[in-house]
Amino acid sequence: MNHGVYTWPDGSMYEGEVVNGMRNGFGMFKCSTQPVSYIGHWCNGKRHGKGSIYYNQEGTCWYEGDWVQNIKKGWGIRCYKSGNTYEGQWEDNMRHGEGRMRWLTTNEEYTGRWERGIQNGFGTHTWFLKRIRSSQYPLRNEYIGEFVNGYRHGRGKFYYASGAMYDGEWVSNKKHGMGRLTFKNGRVYEGAFSNDHIAGFPDLEVEFISCLDLSSGVAPRLSRSAELIRKLDGSESHSVLGSSIELDLNLLLDMYPETVQPEEKKQVEYAVLRNITELRRIYSFYSSLGCGHSLDNTFLMTKLHFWRFLKDCKFHHHKLTLADMDRILSANNDIPVEEIHSPFTTILLRTFLNYLLHLAYHIYHEEFQKRSPSLFLCFTKLMTENIRPNACQIKGNLFREQQRTLYSMSYMNKCWEIYLAYCRPSAAPPHEPTMKMRHFLWMLKDFKMINKELTAATFMEVIAEDNRFIYDGIDSNFEPELVFLEFFEALLSFAFICVTDQMTKSYTNVPADDVSGNKHETIYTILNQDAQNKSPSAVMSHESDAAHSDSARSSSSKLELSPDVNKIRKSEPKIKKSVSHERVSKMNFKLTGKGITFFSSESKKYERPKDDREEDGR
Repeated sequence: MNHGVYTWPDGSMYEGEVVNGMRNGFGMFKCSTQPVSYIGHWCNGKRHGKGSIYYNQEGTCWYEGDWVQNIKKGWGIRCYKSGNTYEGQWEDNMRHGEGRMRWLTTNEEYTGRWERGIQNGFGTHTWFLKRIRSSQYPLRNEYIGEFVNGYRHGRGKFYYASGAMYDGEWVSNKKHGMGRLTFKNGRVYEGAFSNDHIAGFPDLEVEFISCLDLSSGVAPRLSRSAELIRKLDGSESHSVLGSSIELDLNLLLDMYPETVQPEEKKQVEYAVLRNITELRRIYSFYSSLGCGHSLDNTFLMTKLHFWRFLKDCKFHHHKLTLADMDRILSANNDIPVEEIHSPFTTILLRTFLNYLLHLAYHIYHEEFQKRSPSLFLCFTKLMTENIRPNACQIKGNLFREQQRTLYSMSYMNKCWEIYLAYCRPSAAPPHEPTMKMRHFLWMLKDFKMINKELTAATFMEVIAEDNRFIYDGIDSNFEPELVFLEFFEALLSFAFICVTDQMTKSYTNVPADDVSGNKHETIYTILNQDAQNKSPSAVMSHESDAAHSDSARSSSSKLELSPDVNKIRKSEPKIKKSVSHERVSKMNFKLTGKGITFFSSESKKYERPKDDREEDGR
């Protein structure tokens, strides 16, 4: 292979590797008749392999990724002149496969399946809006579900900026078929929809009743159905907090005699109102943990954040595990069993407040059952003894340091899959999949991580750091269930115990200077490699259970119990790493002249594909 410089009569120029007079290997090509240039790999005179192409002199319109015989095929990033970007899979010069498109011009984003340049299959489309500071709502509209030819079509969920949500059937971007509409205050209409309207109420537009406050004077045009919708929407609510964050106290109030329910409701609402500023601050603090920049200036709390809040405030010191609390909060809420302990479940401010009231009752009701107003006293004590002294003082090791947090979160999906694989049906109703401490220990043994550095005793000490009822230095209790946060944080702790410098070098195969401070990376590498080496049947076989304990036999494999993680989470599909480290940076050379012309067989002129001329990426 030789190195050479070619110059064409029109001024176009190639500099790079050459074989038999043709461009082969790595090289740069500039066109004189168009502001186009390419730097990357070639094969027989064609773009083939990794490479970057620039469509203007400013370098703001480009593609970086895989090529096959002059065609975009594989994985790549496309940045359009408008600033819109696509990152994902390509086929025949079109977006095809898994990918993410961001329309900066309209503040939209789509992540999911593509077919020949159009959204097709399962995906998530988000419309970002700027929110009012301290608003409880993450002002974004978001659809998660099926697409056909770019339309919402099939089954899907639409989350409104107001906090309302529709879950049901769609036909060509319209709600059509059976569906469930949850209003912003948590009340529900379930039934048939026709042409984007509630069947039987054709004068009512779903977006209208979902997003607006019907007490604002616009309701008269709704004629006979206005009263029904006001009741569903909560506009007639007399709550001191207003309709937007109406507390769902029905289940709690049912615990009290009917005669005292109005007073209990009023007093606890006043208690929440007195603390609402502090609770908003706490909600905002925890919901932003582990998050980078937000396009719409807001963050939404997930169950993972909520668990950290509960542990920081020592809720679990009241003879309730986090798994117990999940079951309490999921009761009578129609939550699928596989989502009860999902770390990806999102929690609005109003839901956060309702959760606090329910937990306050379960923790303190026995102490105040003979005093009135009981629910008010329970909540006040929770604020005084648990929340105010402890909130926003982060414990654990996942969210304590920003760099470690961001790095660890990149492994969350994989660790969640491993966690699910080792879950067993809970003994308590509704018998959802959970992991006990003994299952966790067996998993570590399966992965050959129990050694002289990480012994069973060390395992107990790590788990018991924030769970004082598990291990007192003498006796151990292996029965408590672990939610994913506890599992994930324990893995981080184990990384600094069982991964020696020598192991780090052997797994990463890089110089020691490059891996200092990254032991938590290596434990994920070990888990990932061991998980890939074990088939699901081998990991979850009954023989494996029997080897650990005769009493731990299961009647069904864990493969059957493990839900589809992609359906639980509103998540992005796994996309390859950027190829930027494998190419010469586009900032490493100047785009001089007017670009380059490409020749496929040293004489055929290159023509830009049609999709490259579509500057907005749509």
